[in-house]
Amino acid sequence: MSHSLAQDMNEITFVSQLPINLVESLTVTKLNLSKIELLGSNTLNWQFGNHRLYASIASSIKFRYWLVVICASILTALGVLIDYLLSLFVKHKINANNIAAYDETRSAAIEEIKAITEPSWLDDLKHQGLINELTAQQALQLESLPAQQRCWLSIALKQGLTMSNALQAAEADDELCFDLVNQQVIIHGVPIRISKTPLLYYFWYAKRKFEGEPAYLNPPQAKPDQKSGQVLAKLMLQYSGHQKAIRDLDGGLKSKTLDQNRNKIKTELQRVLDDLACDYLFDCERDERTARYRYSLKLSASQLKFVS
Repeated sequence: MSHSLAQDMNEITFVSQLPINLVESLTVTKLNLSKIELLGSNTLNWQFGNHRLYASIASSIKFRYWLVVICASILTALGVLIDYLLSLFVKHKINANNIAAYDETRSAAIEEIKAITEPSWLDDLKHQGLINELTAQQALQLESLPAQQRCWLSIALKQGLTMSNALQAAEADDELCFDLVNQQVIIHGVPIRISKTPLLYYFWYAKRKFEGEPAYLNPPQAKPDQKSGQVLAKLMLQYSGHQKAIRDLDGGLKSKTLDQNRNKIKTELQRVLDDLACDYLFDCERDERTARYRYSLKLSASQLKFVS
């Protein structure tokens, strides 16, 4: 579409508002379409189907150089005269506000240069081999993704999802779904395999949150929790857990075992989600009476799903 429009606009009649016409011809060299509103005087916008499209135009100008030289000479002389007159009044005085304004303008210019010279996030995904060919619809969707959804898209692609499924994951609800049959959790639409024993402990914490039970207080070091140990052992038998993990629960649920499995859950989620894993882990609070810690999932019960 951009190429076709640029061809159609190659010959443009240039109307000058100056007393003399300095431009001999104007040619469109590039036209970029975007779903995101663009700023600047060289932009257009129009309705295309259900989409409002925006475009930025790059053009080349052929000047009447002999007129340009004459005008430039006149303007230069005029500029020198104005500069001299202003210097009589200003006398090289620059106040703090002017310095701050200069620094702000300079910083904005540096950021703009960085944005132009640094590779885009799409180029980075292409370099990693995560993006090949895109449909026009997919390209529009990618351009309009907010920063947070771009992170989820990248994670989904690294997990082997197709571009279509990765886009669905990027726009998915903030949920944690347990699929014990396939030994995985699905977070924000992204499937993540977890070792069986940590997965079942993770499921146990989620089930407590879903059923409205309070944060679990770690048992004393010398007194394992027999009742919770039986519940977890039964859960592991139901979903073919490791025999060693089941035997370890015969003596009750130990504080050390809970700590180890929470750490394994954290490690396996961070391996895939990096910093985004934080929201899917645990809240921790110290019990003032016993000086032990209580743990529960950070997510609300409404954000938890279970595949039967």
